[in-house]
Amino acid sequence: MRRLHALTLLFLASAAAGPAFGQLVLPGALPPSTPSSFGPASGGNGSPAPGQAAPAPKPAIQKSPPEESVFGRSLSLNGASGALTVEKTAAGAQIGHLVLPGFLLSRPAEACRVEVAGGNISLHPAVRHEGLVSYDVELESCPFAIDILDSAALARGKVCDFTAADCRVDPAGVWGPAPSQLSPADDKNIEHMRSESETEARALFRALLEANKQNRSRIKELARDQAGFSSARAEICRDFAGEDKHGFCASRITQARAVALSTQLHGPSAEGGLLSQRRSARPNRVLRPG
Repeated sequence: MRRLHALTLLFLASAAAGPAFGQLVLPGALPPSTPSSFGPASGGNGSPAPGQAAPAPKPAIQKSPPEESVFGRSLSLNGASGALTVEKTAAGAQIGHLVLPGFLLSRPAEACRVEVAGGNISLHPAVRHEGLVSYDVELESCPFAIDILDSAALARGKVCDFTAADCRVDPAGVWGPAPSQLSPADDKNIEHMRSESETEARALFRALLEANKQNRSRIKELARDQAGFSSARAEICRDFAGEDKHGFCASRITQARAVALSTQLHGPSAEGGLLSQRRSARPNRVLRPG
């Protein structure tokens, strides 16, 4: 399955934040515009007691983006093909429109797509995935899961064959806006967001190393995942439309990385998701080729 291994690597429970963070400048990274948020040092007046070293400050908790950031937005796989629209409901959320892009089974070089007729696809709240709000997409013929990013969604699933439509689809990847939906002001905000996320991720990685300094196997595990993050991010985002101009995909994947590391250090954030009730599955209508 396309980019499945990269997605799995990105969200390992022991995820860390890019190679050699002590001296790292990730590709395309900017100097942070603001310092990382740290908690105050211990002591009665904010200073360490005489003769005692100040404890290492902990980076701030990184909150998972809420579902509201994707409600009503028109998202496309890699910002280029297909369609995914998440809608708010009284019970939580649902997919109102879904078109899955793929390639013909009979002629793999030719594109095709499968549209879910009728929409209103049930979303069931799932256990948070590396700190991110997550939903199971209850599509019987092609089930997958989505993790909520800021104004985007990260889909995890398997390749599905729709023989009646002669189409093979793969929902996995980042669903986000098309380049035409992003303004120059958006590009600047995206750049700023990525810079801040990288700054927080570096601080969280260092804090994780400190917290596990007596555990050599854990340190090795953190370092191994650290070394793989940049390449995993590049693999996930390489096909995102206009990525070399706006960097949208990389900014969201870096944000997700910071949330994952924060979850490892602090535990899951209490914010970033609706307390939606689980709904009984409702069968989706017959699919038709797009």
